Amino acid sequence: MKWVFGFSLVLITLYLAGLVLVYTQQRDLMYFPPTNYLSPVDVSLETAVEIPIQSETGDAILAWWIGPQDGKPVVMFFHGNGSAVYSNHDIYRELSAKGYGVLGTAYPGYPSSEGTPTEAALVAAAQAQYDYMIDQGVSADNIVFYGTSLGAGVAAQLSKTHKPSLVIMEAPFTSALDMARTMIKIYPVSLLMKDKFLSERALKGSGIPLLWLHGTNDTIIPHTMGQQLFDNYDGPKTPHVIEGGQHNNLWFLGGREIILEALASE
Repeated sequence: MKWVFGFSLVLITLYLAGLVLVYTQQRDLMYFPPTNYLSPVDVSLETAVEIPIQSETGDAILAWWIGPQDGKPVVMFFHGNGSAVYSNHDIYRELSAKGYGVLGTAYPGYPSSEGTPTEAALVAAAQAQYDYMIDQGVSADNIVFYGTSLGAGVAAQLSKTHKPSLVIMEAPFTSALDMARTMIKIYPVSLLMKDKFLSERALKGSGIPLLWLHGTNDTIIPHTMGQQLFDNYDGPKTPHVIEGGQHNNLWFLGGREIILEALASE
């Protein structure tokens, strides 16, 4: 029976080592900042202005700002965990061409910004960037949140304290905690996880109009998880399931027309 004891000890050691690794490295598994920064000029978006903003945490954040035309809404755009403030410049360009303002939110620890990415740091930075828009004379009821993937989670958390006129959730999760539960089933992630991004809970009872987009072929955040978020939301809501859509191509598979139509009615 010695071998049974020895084998069990090896399994327990491996389990505990994995648990320690998951706990200590979890943020490296959640946030994937690109290594390089591209300026508005680099992506031929000269209408965008780089705005240095100080977060409550003391981090210096470099956001992108395009002012609105004729009092049109401003879209506060929240990017995904492997993207950066410049990654969705094509969307910024098309929104701007229609006269909408854009604030490209930048995250701490991502290209052009100081700090370390954590849920608290991302939300604090988003709050500071929101306040910048208010200082520019943008009315609070003329601001739209547009979040993709992890960015939808940031938008949901910000909506607890700063209520937009519309929140666009593209490929969202119910929570980062739920995502971790599906990916790491052998560990008690609810006890280990630091950045849970409880989107479903954050939105509950807010009454904010919700526009949900998700692709049926999303292999990063399953369409079924976005469906759950949508189904459980108790406010005004509109679904758009894009057949064959993947995680990062919804704008080009009909999302553009859906979102521009929604903004036109704001």
